[in-house]
Amino acid sequence: MKNWNRFFAAILTTALVAGCGKDNPGNNNVDPEDSKKAAYMSISVALPSAKSTRSETENGGGSTGGTEIGQDKENNVKKILLLLANEDNTFGTSCTVENLSVDPGKSTVKPTAKIMRTELRKFYDSDGNLNDKAKNGIRVYVFCNPTDELITAIEGTDYGNSDWTDKICQVLQSQTSTGSKNIAIWADNSFLMSNAASALRQIPSNFETWRVNHDTEYNAFDLSGLNNGEIDNLSNGRGSIKVERSVARFDFKDGSSTNNNTYDIGLGEQKGQLQVKLYRMALVNMSQNFYYLRRVSDDGKGRNKELCGSETPNNYVDDTDADFKTAANLPPATLKGHFNYPLFDNNGQITEDTRKQWDNYWIDDVLASQEDHKDYTKAGYHIWRYVTENTIPQDDDKQRNGITTGVVFKGKLIAGNGLETANQDLYNAIQGTYNLPEGTQGYTYDIDGKTYPILYVFQNMIYTGWNAGVAPAAEKAGETSDLYKAYFNAPEGSSESPNALYQKLVAAKGQSNEESVLNDFRKAATSAGFTLYQASDDAQTDAERNAGVGYYFYYYYWNRHNDNEQPGTMGPMEFAVVRNNVYKLAVTGIAKLGHPRITGNDPDPVDPDDPNEKGDAYLTVSVEVLPWVVRENNIEF
Repeated sequence: MKNWNRFFAAILTTALVAGCGKDNPGNNNVDPEDSKKAAYMSISVALPSAKSTRSETENGGGSTGGTEIGQDKENNVKKILLLLANEDNTFGTSCTVENLSVDPGKSTVKPTAKIMRTELRKFYDSDGNLNDKAKNGIRVYVFCNPTDELITAIEGTDYGNSDWTDKICQVLQSQTSTGSKNIAIWADNSFLMSNAASALRQIPSNFETWRVNHDTEYNAFDLSGLNNGEIDNLSNGRGSIKVERSVARFDFKDGSSTNNNTYDIGLGEQKGQLQVKLYRMALVNMSQNFYYLRRVSDDGKGRNKELCGSETPNNYVDDTDADFKTAANLPPATLKGHFNYPLFDNNGQITEDTRKQWDNYWIDDVLASQEDHKDYTKAGYHIWRYVTENTIPQDDDKQRNGITTGVVFKGKLIAGNGLETANQDLYNAIQGTYNLPEGTQGYTYDIDGKTYPILYVFQNMIYTGWNAGVAPAAEKAGETSDLYKAYFNAPEGSSESPNALYQKLVAAKGQSNEESVLNDFRKAATSAGFTLYQASDDAQTDAERNAGVGYYFYYYYWNRHNDNEQPGTMGPMEFAVVRNNVYKLAVTGIAKLGHPRITGNDPDPVDPDDPNEKGDAYLTVSVEVLPWVVRENNIEF
């Protein structure tokens, strides 16, 4: 599911750069005059112009859904860091070119830069001939809109050093602290970009050629074109140098048939009587670190690593945290050191306080944001936000909830057409006008002057209250039924049945031990397979803007990159975020209520070590990924 118009910012590089590099000679026979004079190369960066649609990785890193043109603000180049390396990727020299711009609607920026001859002299031996490391060509790397820390790190690199290829960009962004770092890498008109492929180019075989033929900006050496009919840097797969954006983009659209983020749940005659409306969405587990230069390998941990290599259906994009992500267990307290907006707290739990650390949005606000590129054939998607690369190496079973970038949706239970007639108790519960049937005792609670019972789900059936809903249904189902056994028998870990503990809860209402008895009942009921839903006031989340009182729950979507279309079996890079991709998300269906607001009410709460792909489907997400490259992911819960 691959890259954002794999934003190939093609870079025609002719020329080299001015005042660059340190005085770290690759040889000792340097003419003092060369330290005063420069050689010239021109650089032409051609920005993406392809378009289309996709969802799986093809050989060569493309997408079966096609590509998407970047916005002008995503394609602009203000500054370039040009780095020249030996064929073996050991460091040669570098330089920056500043004060660049791209006219709106244009796809090329063509600066001319110069580099001191002493810097170029490093690629030649004492006789002025190309040294062994450069005789077959040098490698050209381009960083568009580089971070200051990358520039500083590269400027401090010695000739022959190879560690520069492993430089890491750290991005810090948080809802719970004021500090941030490097979030300008996706700021308008200054997106960080780097090579999409390694670019091997020929340079003159003798150093004297620089002095004689390329001593002004008007006769600059062309790293991407023809040079006086002698050196051809245009043919045989050379030409422009391709760059890609260093981050991905998430787009979102309303995928509901109602066009208001509301989804029918239930089948047959019940369809439409119950609905779920999605109000909020949040980004979780955004990686803090990624390599400035993408690299791929056989296992995601560097085996047969290829710098700037193409992603294929069977290889992996390497991650800076590969060793951490393949650990047998994920200590929850360590996750915040690797991810922005971690899904879990230090105890591996999700509470109201935990949700405050997510990157939360009202869905209506996302849908009111800029619509994505008009040339894209599938309308309705809106640019949500930019996201850093996050991949998981072999083995594929290590693709887990604690380390995978995801989106959490907050939904609310809505009474649809016909529910009041079909199930008045459930209708009244949703409306907050519930009354216990005459002669029945039960546990209810008041919120903002309205009365609510606990709702129970067992084997996809919803029951309103325990004594009024679960008990009569269990008795009717009979002693051999799963419902009766869950209702009447003590589950493992409890000395009493859920039913017995519920009666104690009714008696404890208003007493000092009410909360502890409620917790005992929760543990027994969830152990027996019941899911509990308790109404709450959304104003507790946001007093100024909220969706009122009701039954709220959550759906978890793990971002899908390469869909192997094998439910329950995760393939290579199935769940990931890869740079230069657009992931187009739409929730297209919801099958049932989500995970309860209160973790203790959930018989199967999400856990950091849970695999991303399980048999229980809550919603369907349409995901299309294009090489900005776009990937469309239709989400169904």
